[in-house]
Amino acid sequence: MVMKKALLIGLSGMLLLFGTVSIAGATPITLIDTTIFTATGTNPNEDLVDYGWGEVNKLDGIGDYVVWTHHYDFIPAVQTVLSGNLSVYLRDEDDGGFWDSCEFAFGWAEDGTWGLGEVDTGIYSYDVTAKFLYDGEFTITLVSLWGDFYIDQSELEITYEPVPEPATMLLFGVGLVGLAGIHRKKRA
Repeated sequence: MVMKKALLIGLSGMLLLFGTVSIAGATPITLIDTTIFTATGTNPNEDLVDYGWGEVNKLDGIGDYVVWTHHYDFIPAVQTVLSGNLSVYLRDEDDGGFWDSCEFAFGWAEDGTWGLGEVDTGIYSYDVTAKFLYDGEFTITLVSLWGDFYIDQSELEITYEPVPEPATMLLFGVGLVGLAGIHRKKRA
């Protein structure tokens, strides 16, 4: 009888422990959503919101702009967004003249993040406020202030904790019920 009780207590404790560790230690997932820019639009097509004149991927002259929205799904479902990072890939096409060697741009995102400066070929990365990433959409605007340059792609990287799986919750619940039953039987 004592052996049976010890076995039940041990089994219930293990179920409770495994359930708790699975809930608390959910492995974070990293989601990367990419928008590719071409002369005629974006890939995926629905990411392009608006643009100024000429080619979509070439910001040419003062005031030319492009606006795009990253659309993404959390699979499995999101419980908590831990962090976000936006990387914009720009390419400076130096035509050889003095005025072509200086390109300036201004960009901003829906979370209030913004950047202003000279454009060179490279990757420009910005941290994104996590609370703006839950709805599955994130919008960015980039404006040429001087010169001409290309935008090749935009990557939105989101790290999040998924909602615990039902099996994990069941394991946790069975452990609790087992311990409660043993405690009740002990009191009787």
